[in-house]
Amino acid sequence: MISRCLELRGETVREVPSGEVNRDPLQGVYLVARTWQGNKVLDLDGHFQRLEDSARALGRNLTVPRHRIRSVLASHLPGTAPGSGAVRDVRFRVTAVLDDDPWYRLVLEEALPVPPEILREGALCRIQRGAARTNPRVKSLSWVHQRQVFFAAGGDGEVYEYLLTDREGRILEGATSNAYALIDGVLRTAGEGVLQGIARKIVLHTAREVLPLEFTPVREKDLPRVQEFFISSATRGVVPVRRIDDHRLGPPGEITREITRRYNRWLDEHLEPLAPPGEG
Repeated sequence: MISRCLELRGETVREVPSGEVNRDPLQGVYLVARTWQGNKVLDLDGHFQRLEDSARALGRNLTVPRHRIRSVLASHLPGTAPGSGAVRDVRFRVTAVLDDDPWYRLVLEEALPVPPEILREGALCRIQRGAARTNPRVKSLSWVHQRQVFFAAGGDGEVYEYLLTDREGRILEGATSNAYALIDGVLRTAGEGVLQGIARKIVLHTAREVLPLEFTPVREKDLPRVQEFFISSATRGVVPVRRIDDHRLGPPGEITREITRRYNRWLDEHLEPLAPPGEG
């Protein structure tokens, strides 16, 4: 698996030794995105804007050097798989470390596809009760450390995602995703108390052409009424869910499949170069 860690301080780029890669800074905000078709991205400026918004919510003014980060990422892409000619995509995290003089950490690793059996049959999710984030609009490092506890304590390697509920038992979002439920022909998702993700915007845009939307989260007690359920994230797209705890939903339904098709088509039509031609 590809794994590179870079520090960007002004015009200086330093490759972080492997022994330091897992030493995350304590204070900062981050974005997670990926490349498609080797050197293309989706709405990376939208990710950068959210990085600045997250810092502002923490009381810090941040101006992300967007062109510089794009160029550094592009110059460290892996290219093709040796001997195969296959393009290798990367998943990358850009962390803005909010010291007095902000700096950036860039981590690149191979963008693994969603396993085909999950796309075909759906994923298994568990509920983390009362674990909803207090400030979901801010992508902070403190949340990264907090959600690692869920996966470390899960004890079940089959769990693909943890769904977070508030004190009222409303399923607001996933630990690394947004969440959607189909009930009585209406697609329901939380309108507040969730991260307004890039993938979420695409899902809502495409879903409006398929069925009615309601910005009301489904409650855990209403799971027996749920006909279909899926999650979304910028690095994975739309992922169907086959089971939530002991509630079985079965393989992806027609609405989930149709939204997935429309999402993937929208993605293909809106990809952009990571860096201008001639750079990277």
